[in-house]
Amino acid sequence: MKLHSLSLLLSFLGFIQANEVDTESLATQRIALATDNVANILKSTIALVECIVSEVHGLTPPDATEVPVQFACTTDDDDNTLFFDSDATALLGNDFVSGETRLALAPQAISPDGTINVQQAMAPGAAVTIVSNDVENDRRRKLTTTGIKQVLVVLVVNDVRNQKPRQSEARMYDDVFEDDNNLRVRYDDCSNGALIFDPATGNAFTGGNVNNGVLTVTTTENLDGMTWQNCGRIATNGARGINRDHTMIVCPDVVNFGGAAAWGQMPGSISWYRSRFASGPIVQMHEIGHNLGHQHSGKDGVTYADPTCNMGNRGSFSDAGTNFCFNAAKTWANKWYEEYHVTVDPSRGGYDGTLVGINAVKDKSIAATGQDVVIKVDSPGETDLYIIYNRKTGANNEVPQNGDQVVIVEQGRELREVSSLMAALSEGEVYTQRFWSGAGNLIVKVCSLETGTPGSARVLVYETGKETLSCTDRTTPVPTAVPDTTSPTAVPVTASPTGSPVTASPTGSPVTASPTVSPVGSPTGSPVTKSPTVSPVTKSPTGSPVTAPVNAPTGAPVNAPTGAPVNVPTGAPVKAPTGSPVNAPTGSPVNAPTGAPVNVPTGAPVKAPTGSPVNAPTGAPVNVPTGAPVKAPTGSPVKAPVSAPVNAPTGAPVSPCQDSNLKITIKVILGIKKERTCNWISMKSRRIDAFCKVPSIAENCPLTCGICVYLF
Repeated sequence: MKLHSLSLLLSFLGFIQANEVDTESLATQRIALATDNVANILKSTIALVECIVSEVHGLTPPDATEVPVQFACTTDDDDNTLFFDSDATALLGNDFVSGETRLALAPQAISPDGTINVQQAMAPGAAVTIVSNDVENDRRRKLTTTGIKQVLVVLVVNDVRNQKPRQSEARMYDDVFEDDNNLRVRYDDCSNGALIFDPATGNAFTGGNVNNGVLTVTTTENLDGMTWQNCGRIATNGARGINRDHTMIVCPDVVNFGGAAAWGQMPGSISWYRSRFASGPIVQMHEIGHNLGHQHSGKDGVTYADPTCNMGNRGSFSDAGTNFCFNAAKTWANKWYEEYHVTVDPSRGGYDGTLVGINAVKDKSIAATGQDVVIKVDSPGETDLYIIYNRKTGANNEVPQNGDQVVIVEQGRELREVSSLMAALSEGEVYTQRFWSGAGNLIVKVCSLETGTPGSARVLVYETGKETLSCTDRTTPVPTAVPDTTSPTAVPVTASPTGSPVTASPTGSPVTASPTVSPVGSPTGSPVTKSPTVSPVTKSPTGSPVTAPVNAPTGAPVNAPTGAPVNVPTGAPVKAPTGSPVNAPTGSPVNAPTGAPVNVPTGAPVKAPTGSPVNAPTGAPVNVPTGAPVKAPTGSPVKAPVSAPVNAPTGAPVSPCQDSNLKITIKVILGIKKERTCNWISMKSRRIDAFCKVPSIAENCPLTCGICVYLF
């Protein structure tokens, strides 16, 4: 028979203590207070208290002393958490598995303050440990790393003594769910939208109301010097009846946190925060990471020292926080990018492939095939290694160290085990682990690193004696990239136009200051620049064209010249040579085209010059015009035509489309006006449609809202 209310048990235990009942007699007779009405009720309802034992890990700021692990036993309804009064290792035994071992306790093993007396629990018949598959499956279903989870934040307050957290309900809502960087934003970004934390709703049995996911629990107990465990007991008692997946308990700074900034069950659903650190995204992310089953991420024997992972303790503990995610082992266990996982057993075959960062999946720049996100190196008898390309961009753009390197970590199990950073490799560097699988050496080599979009790393993984892979020989196909939609899709990239009636461009520049090779040759891509290899004027634009470099034409993107596209000089800028390769123009050097910009010549329009096709002019062969018919573009090219360099473009927008840099008031929450930028709105993937229905947002953020209007 299970206990349905631990508070009933604690009341009963208080009665026993007050009446000096012999607990030893109680142990043998179970409940021997038949003459008392309370005992008569309890006699039929209490046999053993059952709870699930989990480790509770503390987070300390960088360079602070590490804190020892604690153990907690949580009832199935998550409303009660019992802590042990001393080391419980001997009680739990060698088969203990955090989050899976169930403990059945006799009432005499529980003190009135809700702690488990380890000495009493170790008495014969006072406690039984059980591992239940049903419990395991139930807990794992609840604590999955994907989906929408309900989070309740509980503030513990003593108003009489003015003992309260620094944060109000409104501030705590903002710091966990709403501002630019918080628990919700970090997990949304790092998981590519796979894991979302929403505010819990409802009312507690005690009558407390949840406001935007935050509940205030008031107590008359003196919180000064109280342990964080007892502060948590007050919080969970006051939160009974509220449905949620995770409970974040915020206690005043006067509560004793044992040297830690916060604590979190691993796995589990409860985390405890000292008010001073409760608003920090890294602290929130770290403790909820414990709830999801993650242990710490270390380096060189230091538990928290991995600077590439939120399960370390590097990065800012402030409200602003630091934008970075998880290391390779934790990313693998989270399964957010499972489609791009690959397992390699070097004792059976190596890996020659390409890694990209997690942001390549989010921005859809990852190749259709041939690119991976995480490698798991798994051979019999060896501790698993995990490899990731730690791209310093997007959700990971502020990773404290080892950005844009290939990072290798070691971790024995996917969950509930500390990982250790083994190496961070740049291009050409090698990691070697001797006697892999008792035979050859494991080799991990980075052949190349590319940090553009999306950025990639070619990596080799193999075991010597089994095979040898080389950066000069590729054993797998080069990935075929997904077309880059950021470049204008209408821009045809060709060499010189195939339909142009002018022969190949001269070996020099079409129009330069020194025309000793060719004075007025027909350019292959644009009449302003040198022969381009990709785009006539500049590289592909990063956004939309800002200002059309050619004034909007009526029939062609270059305005028909009134006299000549180059001001007609006094005299002639080019002397008409005998056998001139370019006929002297009559009024205009280029006839107004009907389908091609230059009349089709018979033979060749330009004869190969002997020596120099045009006598070297004195001064400059072509006067620099003061009002050039083609303005030098400031940031956007003229799209290369398909059949002629002057044909009117069919799809190039002339008007810009870009978001405003202004902050926009988007809503009012608990009397606080919220001003946000378009960039902030763009990160709210689940609510962007609702935001964009607000006229002020749509007007200021057309690019984010996808409502750009182009003029053609």
